[in-house]
Amino acid sequence: MRLSSAKSLLTPVRLMCAGLIALGAVMLAAGALARQAESAGGTVHLVSLQGAIGPARAGHVVRVIERAASEADAVIIEMDTPGGLVDAMRDINNAILASPVPVIVHVAPTGARATSAGTYILYAAHVAAMAPGSTVGAATPVTMGGAPGSPPQTPEEGEEESNEPGNALEEAARQRSEPATRRAPANDEAMRNKMVNDSVAYIRALAELRGRNADWAERAVREGVSLTYSEAVSENVADFVAGSTSELLTLASGRTVMLGDGSEITLALEGAAVERAEMSLPTQILTVITDPNIAFLVLNLGFIGLLVSFYNGLEPITFVAGLICIIVGLYALNTLPLNYAGAALIVLGLGLLIAEVFVASYGLLALGGVIAFAIGALMLVDTDVEGLRIDWPLVLAMSAIMGVSVLLAGSYGLAAQARKVVTGREGLTGATGTVLSWLNGAGHVQVEGERWQAVSSDDLQPGDVVKVVSVDGLTVKVKSSGRG
Repeated sequence: MRLSSAKSLLTPVRLMCAGLIALGAVMLAAGALARQAESAGGTVHLVSLQGAIGPARAGHVVRVIERAASEADAVIIEMDTPGGLVDAMRDINNAILASPVPVIVHVAPTGARATSAGTYILYAAHVAAMAPGSTVGAATPVTMGGAPGSPPQTPEEGEEESNEPGNALEEAARQRSEPATRRAPANDEAMRNKMVNDSVAYIRALAELRGRNADWAERAVREGVSLTYSEAVSENVADFVAGSTSELLTLASGRTVMLGDGSEITLALEGAAVERAEMSLPTQILTVITDPNIAFLVLNLGFIGLLVSFYNGLEPITFVAGLICIIVGLYALNTLPLNYAGAALIVLGLGLLIAEVFVASYGLLALGGVIAFAIGALMLVDTDVEGLRIDWPLVLAMSAIMGVSVLLAGSYGLAAQARKVVTGREGLTGATGTVLSWLNGAGHVQVEGERWQAVSSDDLQPGDVVKVVSVDGLTVKVKSSGRG
């Protein structure tokens, strides 16, 4: 009886254990299948390149590409940019060309653009894709780094202008094939030609490397033409149109690309796990301070801090804060293409504003300083790239603040000079006192609680009220103010 009851109790326990074992096996199998599915698609790092391309954003993209060599199977650059600095663009392209993993550039989201420097990055990519509504082109190099621009070229005698799309390419090809017998261009035109020709050679080399449309790339540089997303695909500028990241990976799969070492690889990225690479805190801070408007604002705050410190007897807190702001502002501006004439005008303007405090010019120095400061600030960052210029409302606001600050400081100083001295020997002039003793035009008087030796041309008697006229050493000259 006891044996049969024990067996009846063991049966549910055995069934429970068997069920748990079966559940564990199912979970292990599901995990293995998930890992297998993940490993089949691999891992893709996605980095966002939004806004003007500067040193901070370029450094972030380069680090993501370098890290992906050991952590991912591919990199996606999600790009929406109006352009940027040439050096920053070349840093990104050098990283793409040397990358041991494929780099896919996706001009996204909908309505994004790959303008100017973005066109070169798109051409350098192993796979180029466009989102619906996006555009690419306008890759003509802008004047940067103090290089003068050039006036529009006019045709020589006997030559006819043509607006046909292929005319510029035909003319460029003819100039390359002809001997250099024509008159040398002027300096500004020669500089412009150097910039354009270097950019043309660079983007054509990228087009030949990736098998894309080199002729249209040259037109984008020489004529500044642009394409819509569908035109970019039909002109062999982009590979396909993708509206999302998952669609991008699906369409990219099966394509064969050549890596930097010359090896070829067939992409198998459908279903890959996408990991977004976010900026680190130092990179975010660097991105903020290298914005020309922020850098200009920080530099001016530093100057104002130094002025406040000087007016308060080199007060240490504002002095140190001002120095830090000036150093940070100079560092940020140093990463941008500066016009040194603009920088000289800013220095001149600040010098005139400082001189206004020490020289009574009735505001003329301050006015000249504000004008020089404003013109220099507008000229300071020498680029036409959107997002890398100092906004004129900020320039006007800072110029007004600087001018008002200096005028207030100057008026405060003049008011302090006009006030009567109330301490020391100079403070005795005009003060009243009482004669203590007097004999033959000299004696002693008490002024502001102090006993002074005094002289006077008046006939004084002890107890008379006198007024101090002047102070000579330890002797005061007084005159009568009435009898005590």
